[in-house]
Amino acid sequence: MRSAIAGKGGTGKTTIAGTLARLMARRGREVWAIDADSNPNLAVTLGVARETHASLTPVPRSILQIDPNDPEGKRKILNVPAADVVERFGHQAPDNVRLLLMGRVDHAGAG
Repeated sequence: MRSAIAGKGGTGKTTIAGTLARLMARRGREVWAIDADSNPNLAVTLGVARETHASLTPVPRSILQIDPNDPEGKRKILNVPAADVVERFGHQAPDNVRLLLMGRVDHAGAG
């Protein structure tokens, strides 16, 4: 099963995503929680300590390449299997959830 939670800011998306991820993992499902927010807080919702959260490494953009089958050259695809990305860049969170950070704005002009 794949789920995505999107919507207007301040509506509880992160809280819902984190709660669902932990509940599914507690029931024995393999869960990859992907935080693609420019202000990533899913780690905290999953129970990762704030100190640990600050040191997590985001997934680098180098895992993507332009899709050779896209005549416009705009579509990107993974250049490694998804399981390898999770193995290399996934961070273990409570309840056996694997967390991936898709990016982080570290300073002005970086986003």
